[in-house]
Amino acid sequence: MKKILFILFFSVLVVVAAFVIYLKSNPPLVINGYTSADGNPTNRLIEIENKGIRELQLQTILVDEKYPESAKLIVSKSEPFEIGTKIENNPNMTFHKLTQVRIFPSQYIDRQAIGKQPQHYAIQVNATTIQKVTIQYNYLKIPFTLTAELQPNNEQENDTKLK
Repeated sequence: MKKILFILFFSVLVVVAAFVIYLKSNPPLVINGYTSADGNPTNRLIEIENKGIRELQLQTILVDEKYPESAKLIVSKSEPFEIGTKIENNPNMTFHKLTQVRIFPSQYIDRQAIGKQPQHYAIQVNATTIQKVTIQYNYLKIPFTLTAELQPNNEQENDTKLK
């Protein structure tokens, strides 16, 4: 009887460990890119997406190993965050503290519910240059850290993509 319980316990432990290793090697949060907000070069938008199957909760953000002057989560109920997207006074965009809103998985977003349901997420930071972004978040009550090095394009606009 003890041998069966030991085998059962060990099997569950192996499955849980494999699941955690899988999650750590395939993190759910991704950065799609970033751009300047409302033409202000120090006001940056970092577009993020939850590729997981459950909601995730942001904890903190570091820009170039330092806390930014200000950081907000922007939820868009309409258009994606692109160059020239009007952020201020846009009725389809709401501003929140980083930890205030859970980020819904993109695969479950109803793209036909424009104006009614969150469609896109971005983090607004106040920083003159961004070379490295570190986002700490919780997914399934497990802490994760996403670190991305960003590199500017050679275009005239202030749009930037991931390396």
